[in-house]
Amino acid sequence: MGCTHPYWSALQVGSQHLARQFARHGWKVHYFSAPISLLHLPELFSAEVIKRLQCAIQCQTIHANGMIRSYVPFSLIVPAGNCLLRHKVVIHNWFRTMVPPLKSIQHKSGFERISLLYIDNLSYHFLLDQFSYQKSIFRVMDMHERFPGWEGEARNLAQKIARQADVTVYSAQGLEKYVDTLGYSKSALVPNGVDFDFFNFQTSSAQKHPFFKNIPDPVLLYTGMIDSRLDFRLIRSAAYRLPHVSFVFAGPVGISHRLSDLPANIYLIGPVPHAQLPDLIRSAAAGLIPFDVDNQMDLIQGIRPLKLFEYLAAGIPVISAKWPELERMNSPAWLYENEQEFIEFVHKATDNKYDHMAAMNFAKQHDWKHSFELMLNALETGVYTSKSH
Repeated sequence: MGCTHPYWSALQVGSQHLARQFARHGWKVHYFSAPISLLHLPELFSAEVIKRLQCAIQCQTIHANGMIRSYVPFSLIVPAGNCLLRHKVVIHNWFRTMVPPLKSIQHKSGFERISLLYIDNLSYHFLLDQFSYQKSIFRVMDMHERFPGWEGEARNLAQKIARQADVTVYSAQGLEKYVDTLGYSKSALVPNGVDFDFFNFQTSSAQKHPFFKNIPDPVLLYTGMIDSRLDFRLIRSAAYRLPHVSFVFAGPVGISHRLSDLPANIYLIGPVPHAQLPDLIRSAAAGLIPFDVDNQMDLIQGIRPLKLFEYLAAGIPVISAKWPELERMNSPAWLYENEQEFIEFVHKATDNKYDHMAAMNFAKQHDWKHSFELMLNALETGVYTSKSH
């Protein structure tokens, strides 16, 4: 599997969940995340960079009783957003500077015979040419070229992978038109899901999560990357209007320059270990998805957020911005179009009148095991046939 986030990352996205599904169904999984390079040395005091470097040194980390082996390759150069490192020469040849070389890792780890090659990180396009395999899947979770630094070449890479892969699957209906431009042989919608049993599991303790120990109730919680997709104008304004409510953001911060002078009832608690997320979520009055649909729709329209299912599986209300993908889902989430509706939903969430069972039943229908089955079925049959292949 050629993916982006480390398998053990606090940010658990579709890649890690699908890896676990493969393992549960008896597959031996070799999970490669984005490489680390000399370019990361200035960030050496970052806990995640330190751990990635440690993993690169030890070559592989074993998970799931040996069924999953994860790798953080070390490379002298890697593709990145600046002009020099997104040059075609770097994008198409960075893997040649891996230490140890890719073939050495393959031989040492014993996966010469590959039944299925899975790619969702464009930087791993070369796996299709460097490895021998029986079948291949390309998974699309975003409109790649919408992200800074990847304009132009991202589409070329996505087309290259889609045309070589046996099937291209995409995680949200909003990505269909983009995927149709890639020239795939077969494609299918394989939506994001949730590890229902993990998020629905009730611990014996009903106490407030330690991360919320010094944070007054009621708590509204956002989990995930804190980046430009969030509507901080609305969040700031709502926090000023609701001083008795605590707005908690749990996750890595990618836009620190926009987070100065926040109201006192907005809390940034940093990344939370994935194992603690269910208890953290259950300690909140509601889960938030406050995306900036007015200014960032290009980044949002193809998202079917995992956090929506995770909040619902844990049995709490969801307050989310409205965009077409969420409307199509017809979930129990409360979708707002403006700040006043957001405020009204906050009041609704804190009155303790909520149908928890309806939320959990909806989430249960979207377990990752169903998405996994759809993906394997798509590999055999496909749903759409490209005219441009």
